[in-house]
Amino acid sequence: MYKSLFITTFSILWLGCSQTEYSEVPTSVRAVFEVHHESDAIDALVTDLLASNDKIEEAWGAYLLSREIVRKGVNFEALTYLERAEVLFRSADNKEGIKRILLLKAHAYWSLGAGEEILAISEETMRLREGNLKGWATAAGNYTTYLLDYGRYEEVLTYSDSVLAICRQVDGGINPSEAYAVRAEALQNLGRDSTAVDTLITLALELIDRTIPDVDKKNIYFRALNLNALDQPALARCIRFAQDKEFWSLEAKSREKFTDYELLGETKEMALKAEVEANKRALAEVDEGQSKFLAFELARGQTEIYGYQREVRLRKIALSVTVILFVVLLIGIVLNYRSRIMTARAKLSQQEAELALENYKNTIRPHFLFNQLNNVSAFLNQELIEQAQEYLSDLGQFLRSLLEEQDDQTIELASVIKQLHAYIALQKKGSYAHVAVTINIPKELLKVRIPTGLLQPLVENSFKYAGHEGGVSPSIHIQAISSEELLTLTVEDSGYGEYTTQGGTGHGLQLIKDRMAFNKSRSKMPESWTVTTLFKKEKGTVVLTMPL
Repeated sequence: MYKSLFITTFSILWLGCSQTEYSEVPTSVRAVFEVHHESDAIDALVTDLLASNDKIEEAWGAYLLSREIVRKGVNFEALTYLERAEVLFRSADNKEGIKRILLLKAHAYWSLGAGEEILAISEETMRLREGNLKGWATAAGNYTTYLLDYGRYEEVLTYSDSVLAICRQVDGGINPSEAYAVRAEALQNLGRDSTAVDTLITLALELIDRTIPDVDKKNIYFRALNLNALDQPALARCIRFAQDKEFWSLEAKSREKFTDYELLGETKEMALKAEVEANKRALAEVDEGQSKFLAFELARGQTEIYGYQREVRLRKIALSVTVILFVVLLIGIVLNYRSRIMTARAKLSQQEAELALENYKNTIRPHFLFNQLNNVSAFLNQELIEQAQEYLSDLGQFLRSLLEEQDDQTIELASVIKQLHAYIALQKKGSYAHVAVTINIPKELLKVRIPTGLLQPLVENSFKYAGHEGGVSPSIHIQAISSEELLTLTVEDSGYGEYTTQGGTGHGLQLIKDRMAFNKSRSKMPESWTVTTLFKKEKGTVVLTMPL
């Protein structure tokens, strides 16, 4: 739920505090920068730029429109304009436009659930802004937020040192509240200097009542909630703010910790009802946003493939049919899933709503589709049309298998193994053909049912570490054994070697732990539900135990 709660939180001051550099900005565009973003005149000015026959003016119009969309937190609608502006700016080698677009693009893609590829976008943004203190601090501040989300806490501290130093050095223009909050959470996650954590989040909260954008306040409130830094009156203020701005995920998160109902003039029953309603609305927002985002990515992938078709005309018909079938299949999956969510939503309690949201993220994650589309693009760049078609077919089968079991609390091991074989086949056709995978599940255990969604994230992590470590014989071994009334599942890989990202730091493992904890809380044998991990350079092991 953590990432979904953060999808729209972003510091607008980070977007706007970089110094304006007019060397590469047309005179016709400069007038727009001088108009306040809430002025009625800006819409007409931006519309004129978008309709211009001059490609650079059109690019700036697309940038300005996407910037206004991002200010409001509606990032999906900005993607088309961001992509168009980037193409135009890069074709003209307009570095001022590129660095502005990349800042917005990294945020928009991150908030919509893209994977770690956004770090590369953010790093390019920082390189382009070197030599401009405010501009670099803007990009570095955003970078620390992304690093924090991916568990790279030491790097967060390194970059936040520089960002806060610039905040103290530059006279005005940068509000340090976001930097305080990010640094506090990194220190907390590293288990360091609790006094500094308290001081930093207190400083951030002291700035929250100043004139800063609502999404800044929202982000600070979320981090304060993660650090348990809000007392009951502060929680009441946070809930009122969330209700006023319709930040449903923030309201739901705040109400989890809120107990002094009289501060809001509510009874306990009223508060619980409001919490369930906030969870439902948050889920609806994620459902709608992710569906649109998937449709956008599919359309973008289709456009890229059509461009390639123009260069390989002899294969046009076969490739067109493949792409259309793939798009239809995925759109059908999205619509089917949306229908199921709408049906189930009325039955969700507070905790079930949260778990459904996590399940949604784990079932169809945008960064998973990013990776798969990149693999297809790689095949096409090498003119491997048949391989691309075969890969798309396998991907469709894998997504169908996920859809078939997404509403079930448990699944047979036989079905899990079938899904794993499909997933492993995809990985081997992509970047991990060199990884040897063995599965050892006794026949007598194939009918045993386990909670859904346990093994695939673990295998995915093993591919990530074993596949990148550079060893001679990278391997993954999956095993199930039983003893008396206990089932033991083991996923073991050949370790992360010299790969810089160490095992056990990702969100996939935390999702598994949450899933196991949920089942433990409802089990008659809670002591049987355990998660044991051991991550070394030469070996990585995760062991799950549960009642048969």
